[in-house]
Amino acid sequence: MMKVIFNQGVNKIDISGLRALSPDVDFVETHTADDVAREIGDADVLSITNRVYLADMVKAVNENAKTLKWINFRTSGIDKALKHGGFLPGTVVTNATGLSAPTLSEHAFSLFIFLARNFRATEEASTRHDWIRDAVSPNVFSFAGRTMAILGMGQIGQSMARKAKAFEMKVIAVSRDYKPDEFIDEVFPRERVKEALAQADAVLISMPSIPETHGFMDADKLSAMKKSAYLVNIARGALVNEPDLIAACKSGQIAGAGLDVTVEEPTPADSPLWDVPNIVLTPHIGGVGDHTPDRQFARIAKNIELYRAGKPLEFTVDWESMVD
Repeated sequence: MMKVIFNQGVNKIDISGLRALSPDVDFVETHTADDVAREIGDADVLSITNRVYLADMVKAVNENAKTLKWINFRTSGIDKALKHGGFLPGTVVTNATGLSAPTLSEHAFSLFIFLARNFRATEEASTRHDWIRDAVSPNVFSFAGRTMAILGMGQIGQSMARKAKAFEMKVIAVSRDYKPDEFIDEVFPRERVKEALAQADAVLISMPSIPETHGFMDADKLSAMKKSAYLVNIARGALVNEPDLIAACKSGQIAGAGLDVTVEEPTPADSPLWDVPNIVLTPHIGGVGDHTPDRQFARIAKNIELYRAGKPLEFTVDWESMVD
């Protein structure tokens, strides 16, 4: 019988739905690196999240796996695993790319709305029972007729474009190969990103985190944005130069930013990001939704069928090209 290690990691989830989809698979639940080290020897597959694939997990897998062929990440990112030692040669790696695109784009738009409608000020005033309509009214704007720039046109970017159009926005994109369509009015190559930024009232970062994009949004690019524009990052913290962003928000170079991701996570309690009034932080929950496990299970079950049939898996990651 095919053996799949399902590492629960930090938050335990009920996998009865996955067992029902693949009833003839031996799913073994683990929690710690020691659990994985004990069970991985005769396993075919490891299902895990990037969040827990740290040095101890890399060691547990790479020193004890004997029959492992495929590692399924239930997250889109695999960067922690690569950072802490990577995978055994020949291992097939799949991820959850695009799986959380609907919830990520919902979360991103929520951050834009929070910023644009000045909800921080009204929420703080509500705790004082203070009616501040006249104070906040001059500092809010509507999205209708405004321009959104989306940096990175994967499934998250595409989902965001559909939502922006529903808000009656002009949508432009920065992408190496995406073409204009019914949701994207214009596409700029990455070399012309500052032209796109100069037009935008709202900028979404949904680019992949690879060595060439680390620190992509820096002082130079922030200076190209409108002073009235907002920036939201729901991709990876490494894409933004945080000191440059803090300086831009404090100086009024841009109107503010919403970050669901930061360079260091959990965001340290002493991070200066917490104390900038026009920066909103959320704890990397953009991809979380009540339907997420069901979608994950359906994808895993389909790939199990493909694996057993000897066919190529879907959503594979060329991890070897990502190793420095």
